[in-house]
Amino acid sequence: MHMEKGRIRDWLVVLLLMAALILSFVDRIGLSLLVDPIRADLGISDAEIGLLQGIAFGLFFAVMGLPLGWLADRWSRKGTIMIGVAMWSVATGACGLAANFPQLLLARIGVGAGEAGLAPASYSIVHDRFPREQLGRAISLFQVGGVLGAGLALLITGYVYRYFTGGGGAELPLLGGLRPWQQTFIAIAAPGLIFLVLIGMIREPARVGGPDRGAEERPGFPAMVAAVRARIGLYLPLFVGMSGVIMTSYALVSWMPTVLGREFDWPAQVIGVRYGLVVLTASPIGLLAGGWLADALLRAGASNAHVRVVALAALLGLPFALALALPSGPIGLLLVVAGLHFAVSMPMGVVPAFLQLATSPAARAQVSGLYVLFINVVGLGLGPTLVGALSTGLGPQALRLSMELVVAPAMLVAVAVLAWLARATWNSAIADPRPACSS
Repeated sequence: MHMEKGRIRDWLVVLLLMAALILSFVDRIGLSLLVDPIRADLGISDAEIGLLQGIAFGLFFAVMGLPLGWLADRWSRKGTIMIGVAMWSVATGACGLAANFPQLLLARIGVGAGEAGLAPASYSIVHDRFPREQLGRAISLFQVGGVLGAGLALLITGYVYRYFTGGGGAELPLLGGLRPWQQTFIAIAAPGLIFLVLIGMIREPARVGGPDRGAEERPGFPAMVAAVRARIGLYLPLFVGMSGVIMTSYALVSWMPTVLGREFDWPAQVIGVRYGLVVLTASPIGLLAGGWLADALLRAGASNAHVRVVALAALLGLPFALALALPSGPIGLLLVVAGLHFAVSMPMGVVPAFLQLATSPAARAQVSGLYVLFINVVGLGLGPTLVGALSTGLGPQALRLSMELVVAPAMLVAVAVLAWLARATWNSAIADPRPACSS
């Protein structure tokens, strides 16, 4: 009974961390539904919007993952998360106070820097609460917060923006004199205060041992360097392949709302509902399917179970990426987009679970931070930015073609690298000293 109660509590912690991830994605992706009103008010181009969604957010999100991962390894993991929540919530509110492009750019940098601390610290907390054969499902459930957040960002932002464009909130102090898109940013930032209290109630688990764990090993940068040097042949191709997957994912969520608005004249609320429901359906199914498949292969004794699932996901996504520019109507386009969201979501929980199993506890959050750094500098930093730059060069009506020119090569690279890695590691296994547990 005690174990059962403990396990319920562990899953509740995962759900709370998942909810925090949902909040972070709402604050992160809400901008994508406000592109045209922001462009109209601030007089900026698609290329500058691409910077706001890509490099401004992605570069600092990626770079801050390392120091915040170091902080999580050396200090309190929940404390690291709380610092991040406070930072990104304040910065999201600052987006709503921006009166020009430089101010909005600085605010987006703050959002990226704050959100960087959530994933590495959360992975470490979840790892220490679950046996290895349940870790894929547990971390995939946490990662569901990202895809739910991407969908809910569209739904929530659409409804909040409609409320303010209809005259709502005019009597409120601070909000009353702002434009509707500015009011929307401040409204979606407010729930961060609630999460600061809830996360503060988490009880951190003891840190569980991992491979190559020596009695003298202490958390810190040298531990991360040693871990990476020992497994560089595994980490590097995995990170490169996942960068292509992440580039595709963020190009979709950053620009597909604008594509739907420009090509089919859908208003923001309609886009939020229709595209949001596609993301809310296809992405969680893909993510949970990936975690379930990896755990099933691991229980069956398969070597490199996680790498196989990641390679399979990239292979499944490639045909949809190649077909993105083909549909002429909204239904066909949304079906292709649904297939692509399913495929790119499959490895989102599998790779972090694999890194937790393959890395010693002294470097676990830092290696996760390094993973976040690598895939987001390439995937999040370049994906939306390249789409915006191509669209500015080719013309606003060529936005979907610009997306195709980014996501198709990205998925081709992902398939090639990850298929090679799966073959190269066919007879390898994860070194995790914890015994299997059927509970």
